[in-house]
Amino acid sequence: MNPVVIRIALSFVVAGVWIAAATIFGERLGTKKAGLLANMPSNILVSLLFMALTRGPEYVSAATVGVPMGMMVDTVFIVIFIFSLRLSLGAALGLSLAAWAACSIFVLVVLPPLGFIESIIVYIVIALLLFLFVQAKLRVGKVEKKPVVFSWKIAALRAFFAGSVVAGAVTLAQVAPPYMTGVLATFPAALTSTLVILTKSQGKAFAQATGKMLILSSGNIIVYAICAGILFPLIGPWLGTLVSFGVSIVFVLLLGKLTTKLR
Repeated sequence: MNPVVIRIALSFVVAGVWIAAATIFGERLGTKKAGLLANMPSNILVSLLFMALTRGPEYVSAATVGVPMGMMVDTVFIVIFIFSLRLSLGAALGLSLAAWAACSIFVLVVLPPLGFIESIIVYIVIALLLFLFVQAKLRVGKVEKKPVVFSWKIAALRAFFAGSVVAGAVTLAQVAPPYMTGVLATFPAALTSTLVILTKSQGKAFAQATGKMLILSSGNIIVYAICAGILFPLIGPWLGTLVSFGVSIVFVLLLGKLTTKLR
């Protein structure tokens, strides 16, 4: 079977199952844990693995240079989404995706490609400033979760919705040079799915509070990309994926400890 078709199909399955599970656990564990779980590597895990298998580990190393700038754009997407939710879910989707497109065009067309260290610095500065802005202006603290009853039908619908969004994003990012691939591989498909599902199931305030945590946990994708870029050429894509995911788990656990006192 065509490797591209396999990659798209795996993106659909892996991301769909993961996002459905993350939202179900998030509904039960609260906004902070939902924000931490939702940014565990899903579509980028599949994307980088199949880049390595089809185009080589060196291509992955080159592509990961664009990931920090892509995640910086994603933090802008999150902020626009959670503030636009005050209007409606439709407005939040439209405005945040338009902002993502505009920022991505600026990064890819106007700005010259940045080095990995420079990209990480830009991401850290923008993400922290946006988080502090949201922390000061959103006025949403801890939001009590609504009681939910598990349903296989709802879980399947969530997996199908999330998987479709991610697979569509993976399909669009097939033909691109490495730096552009790294930026496009961070398209907020998982974020969109998570925020839409939580808005529908738990309400706007719950989704907004989760979104605030998503800004911080977005760094986990960069941690994964750094590990993948270093490890894939050294130990191969399969073991490199496993180790990189393990490092991501450790990062999320540490971030969870550091953010326990955040409102």
